Amino acid sequence: MPVAKIIQRKAKRMYPAAVEGRFFKRIGVAWKQTKTWVDRRIGYENRKILSENTPVVNNQIMFITFNHSYSCNPKYICEELIKRNADVQIYWGVTNMNTKGYVPDLPNVHVVKMNSYEYFQAAVSSKVIVINSLLGDKFYPFPVKREQRVFETWHGSLGIKRFDLDHYNTNLSWPEAAVRTGKLTNYCISNSDFENDVFRETFWQKTRILKLGHARNDIFFDTYKDKREAWKADFYDKYALDPDIKLALYAPTFRDTHNFEVYDLNAEKVVAALSERFGGEWKLLVRYHDNDKKNEKTKNKLKSDCVIDVTDLPDIQELLSFIDCGITDYSSWIYDYILARKPGFIYARDIDLYNNERGFYFKLEDTPFPVARDNDEMIRNILSFDKDVFEEKISEFLSDKGCIDDGHASERIADHLLKLLK
Repeated sequence: MPVAKIIQRKAKRMYPAAVEGRFFKRIGVAWKQTKTWVDRRIGYENRKILSENTPVVNNQIMFITFNHSYSCNPKYICEELIKRNADVQIYWGVTNMNTKGYVPDLPNVHVVKMNSYEYFQAAVSSKVIVINSLLGDKFYPFPVKREQRVFETWHGSLGIKRFDLDHYNTNLSWPEAAVRTGKLTNYCISNSDFENDVFRETFWQKTRILKLGHARNDIFFDTYKDKREAWKADFYDKYALDPDIKLALYAPTFRDTHNFEVYDLNAEKVVAALSERFGGEWKLLVRYHDNDKKNEKTKNKLKSDCVIDVTDLPDIQELLSFIDCGITDYSSWIYDYILARKPGFIYARDIDLYNNERGFYFKLEDTPFPVARDNDEMIRNILSFDKDVFEEKISEFLSDKGCIDDGHASERIADHLLKLLK
């Protein structure tokens, strides 16, 4: 946005602030915002200089996820490269350096703090940059040279939420960064015909699409059988759980208003219903979206002896690999979990409101998952769950979307990357 327009917009707010008796407070806010904007502009111009004076390393790859952690598609692509002992230098951008222990401690794997000098140095020198959302941080972009290659793996796949410019109303910064990302992306990695269409109608109209599958979904197939068992054993040991206890995961998406009132699932009744319908003792894992982490500690009301809060665990995919049941509202993770062919349910109190806020690609009722708008309906759906009907709907849904995930996506993606990195 041009400086003149920014100044004009700020000036329009001054008279109302004066009427309200907040003139100098408004001046202070405007000055602080102006300094931040100038700092960011100076930063980008200097990153351009850094890029121009930093050569690209042909066997270097950088991974950046939207939550700045070791997770999602980039994690499983990275693990395939490590498994092959590939001659590559790997960089990971993370926010919290205290969590870098999740990243493999290997001589060729380097962890750098997001938006640090070392991070930008790695970004402008990597031959390949693999992302799953925006290219870096929306407020701290960096230039991409002609000889670099950007791979978009996206963090949804068959997800229901729209995120195009007509439906994303939260703020201006994210869409601006998404448009920029689309222009700089060389390849989009897709797992379905449905996702191909989503890429085309959002920010990647002209980007080459590679339908190779999503690496993170390899966990649902035999290729990850041993790791699934190890993750489950570690989790049960960490929370001192009896091996016979069954787990349901409730992981709703965020609201633009960060309204926690809609997360009012009745944990005790849900656990009792799961026990009655499927047998055994159950626990409910609760995991809030990364955008809600700041509010979760004070606003989370889902607390009970049958509830375990797993919001801080870095990778939801590991959980999905061994849980026995999934519950969400509009989050895309359940359309990954569908590949496990285990029971899944939708609990969505605010379907109409959320549909107006973000919009859906398809109706919730057209998915295999029983839909509930309140707790009573949720309990009825669990008790009346028909396994045979559910599995038939899963097959129809995956076929309709043209999903190709088969447990070997990370291998196909690694093959493609190594050709470029050589």
